[in-house]
Amino acid sequence: MKAGPGLAASQRLARAVDAGGMRSIDPSISTDVPAAHVLDDLFEGLTRLREDGEPGPGVAERWETSADGRIWIFHLRAARWSNGAPVRAADFVYAWRRTVDPRTASDYAEALAPVRNALAISAGSMSVTELGITAPDARTVRVELNAPTPFLLSLLTKSYTYPQYEPAIRAHGDDWVRPEFMVSNGAFRLQEYVIAGRVTLVKNPLYWDAARVRLQQVTYLPLDRAAQTERFFAGDLAFTDSFAAEQTAWLRARLGDQVVSAPYLGNFVLGVNVTRPPFAGNRALRMALTLGVDRETLVRYVRQGLYEPAWTPTPPLAGYTAPVPAWARLPQAQRHALARRFYAQAGYSAQHPLRVDLHYPTDSDNRRTYEAVAAMWRANLGAEVGTYNEEFRVQLNERHLKQLALFHYAWIGDYPDPLTFLQLFQTGFGYNDGGYSNPRYDALLAAAGNDSDAARRLQTLAQAETILNEDVACIPLYYYATRHLIKSYVRGWTSNIQDRNLSQYMYLLEHGEN
Repeated sequence: MKAGPGLAASQRLARAVDAGGMRSIDPSISTDVPAAHVLDDLFEGLTRLREDGEPGPGVAERWETSADGRIWIFHLRAARWSNGAPVRAADFVYAWRRTVDPRTASDYAEALAPVRNALAISAGSMSVTELGITAPDARTVRVELNAPTPFLLSLLTKSYTYPQYEPAIRAHGDDWVRPEFMVSNGAFRLQEYVIAGRVTLVKNPLYWDAARVRLQQVTYLPLDRAAQTERFFAGDLAFTDSFAAEQTAWLRARLGDQVVSAPYLGNFVLGVNVTRPPFAGNRALRMALTLGVDRETLVRYVRQGLYEPAWTPTPPLAGYTAPVPAWARLPQAQRHALARRFYAQAGYSAQHPLRVDLHYPTDSDNRRTYEAVAAMWRANLGAEVGTYNEEFRVQLNERHLKQLALFHYAWIGDYPDPLTFLQLFQTGFGYNDGGYSNPRYDALLAAAGNDSDAARRLQTLAQAETILNEDVACIPLYYYATRHLIKSYVRGWTSNIQDRNLSQYMYLLEHGEN
């Protein structure tokens, strides 16, 4: 469709999100990317993402910090909830306390670790009233940190830091996320929420910046990647979450610059459960598997050259030098030989091959990746690794219960800082599904968290990541890139490393058939 110069008469946008996610749209509980897109539209934190993907003023119109960077004072604008009530500083205090409260069972409780006492509270050893956030008055939020936190303004754009309307939660419990009960403070409000189905949002006229919001309605459709592409060609969708990698060349030939790909703050790794056989106490086996993967081949032929091979968990970040293992620089033949030596050292051979299942969420786009990795291990080591797919929520639950030995463990970063990837392996972290625990590693993360020197902090994090690599706490495969199909008449979006495009900035131009 060709885009015209003026605004379309109908400002209704249909967006896809990948099927299988959207476990919850409760800001304290949600952890998946599809729900994060919806929450970005429904709520707003102290800061919000600008159109360029960088943090800027949100509910807080300005702020100042102490000389040591540990105290932040946020001054709130005259914002309102979707029911007309004023957004108060106490709404942030309530929300943050709810997130770290063990009774909430938030997987993201530890993500607030930079805030004073957050970890102790989430561990159940301190009252939520001791959290380092207070409301001196209705329009002022005071945040006390353990140490200067360079990524704080980005962290404050995440759903688990959004304010929450306590009366609705107290009145309706878990049902407060239903359209008839939800009270939100973002550019849109919830009109329809079908579990595992369509989510419809409508413009919130009470949003403080509503005059600049042009879309009147946003519909999110959870679809698998094949269906997203089909619906895009049919004109039912204007913005897809992704598309099948193997279709890249075909799509570019037909859609041109409506096919959008850019670097993304995410890694695609395999988790290994170090608390149970065959990986418990067997670093040699973990080394054999990570050496036995030909990442360049995987990226070039299976992922269509869209991604970058990964040798360590943290993807490329400005200012941070990730510690790439020395073996990554070896020629492929030497890596294979080294892998076989570790495989033998671990107690396996052609007569006694490793037999284990690789569990992954049902997703036809990634199935070829897992099958290719299993084939590499078979060819390079003689290992018999079966691939087993199951529904995402089932797999996630089994991971949390540490029932899986080898599993899909990809992660999208919450903010552009190494900590968002490294904290996954911290002892006791909610998403430490492999059960990795190393006191030296934990001590380095703690030291980085209390260091006021930014450069030294990153060096400390690199030391911690070196330990992860040496222990083979996971098996990195590649770093993500975004994959979208976007109609030419959709404007107000921009490629950014977090791949977060708020609907409040988007609008539709006039368009008709080619």
